[in-house]
Amino acid sequence: MNQYNVLLLEEDANAAAIKQKCDFTKFVNPESLIVKPNAKIWDLYKDAKVFDRFQFERVGYFCVDLGSTPGHLTFNSIVALKESSAKKVNTGKK
Repeated sequence: MNQYNVLLLEEDANAAAIKQKCDFTKFVNPESLIVKPNAKIWDLYKDAKVFDRFQFERVGYFCVDLGSTPGHLTFNSIVALKESSAKKVNTGKK
């Protein structure tokens, strides 16, 4: 399973690179592509079609990628399920 996330860590990577006098590639998200070659998925997803959307428990919402083929599904992350730091402060969690 391949999972695609946000490619750049800065909204305007070019401007940030100029400001910091570095190459814009410094702002490429190292987790923009996560490959899980041995990922297991329920049989009910085996016939998923391009653009079908799913929520994977405790991870987020995903869409089947154009490059998916039967037996080799690729999911693009749409929305991550991530607790905000404000919520953690309010609950006493760190």
